[in-house]
Amino acid sequence: MQIDIPAHIEKLLFLHDALVIPGFGGFTATRTPASTDYVGGTVNPPAKTLAFSENLTIDDGLLTADIADAHGLSTEDAGRTVEEFVEKMRNLLDQREIVTLPGIGRLYKNYVQKIQFLPDATNFNASSYGLPPLQFSPIARAREVTETPQTSSSVMDSNSTISARSQPYIPVTPPPPMPEPTFAPERSGGSSNVGTALGVFLLLAALSAGIWYWQHRKKVAEEAKNESTEIVSTDTPKEAEKSIPETPATEDNAATEAESLEKAAKESLEEKEKAAREKVNIARNGRECILVIASLSDENNSDKLRNLLKEEDYQEYYQQNGKTHIVGVRFFYLKPAEIEAKKKALMALTGVNLIVVKKK
Repeated sequence: MQIDIPAHIEKLLFLHDALVIPGFGGFTATRTPASTDYVGGTVNPPAKTLAFSENLTIDDGLLTADIADAHGLSTEDAGRTVEEFVEKMRNLLDQREIVTLPGIGRLYKNYVQKIQFLPDATNFNASSYGLPPLQFSPIARAREVTETPQTSSSVMDSNSTISARSQPYIPVTPPPPMPEPTFAPERSGGSSNVGTALGVFLLLAALSAGIWYWQHRKKVAEEAKNESTEIVSTDTPKEAEKSIPETPATEDNAATEAESLEKAAKESLEEKEKAAREKVNIARNGRECILVIASLSDENNSDKLRNLLKEEDYQEYYQQNGKTHIVGVRFFYLKPAEIEAKKKALMALTGVNLIVVKKK
């Protein structure tokens, strides 16, 4: 007889806050009240969140009794069916496979041979089961000011004239006019444009300074060359003969100095350009961070971890050093708090308690 044990587990989790699978582990449910997400504009109904523990192995009799009542079996036969199911799950987990319990969640072993549980989005709170998140948006109200019409009659009867004369005149001051609502124009996010313009300006300034410096040194070298030529022409023949071999050395030194200055100007320009590009990239996207999750010697374990990260839409970081496979994620951040949030999310996903920050 084929018995769907996961269906019995799902049914019992709706009825009880704890359920033990004999010889394997137990599920515990925590009740959470309704929550409001003001950023996303949703109100989530009350729910029961599941957690799994390998330490809960003592049989509470719920699962065995439910299977026996539903299929007309004895308690011993129902217990043997549960034992076969547990043995099958343990074999799959030892083979580094992921065991899926429909409607409940997924079970797998992490890299320290501990069983980890990823719950599904099922709400096991029977009183709020099936209630979808409620969407809401703030109500915008415009304040309107209406002026009270002033009525005046040119013709008054005698009775109204007598009553008006008998009462003293009290001047009525009109209410002050209400200011019309003003709306400040929203500022567009121009921080990235300002950063780009600043980087281009610094790049042009560095380029102009390098060209001017190179031309100035070239002019100085030409003036030194002309002066040496004039000195040679005014010397005596013997002195001219002595000074002739020295002239090429001066020209070579000037040319070498000009080339070295030109090379230094180019290197300085490249460094400033690289720094400007880095500032523009940081202003746009933030700094890059690499988190190393695990260093594995088994390629199959490495592939499973990489596939798990791809399923959760993480940008993968992978490096192989010999037989060691380094697996992690890379992302850009603007605040250091984003790194801690990402580490907590990866710990909950993979079950690894130590995640190393490689680049920050």
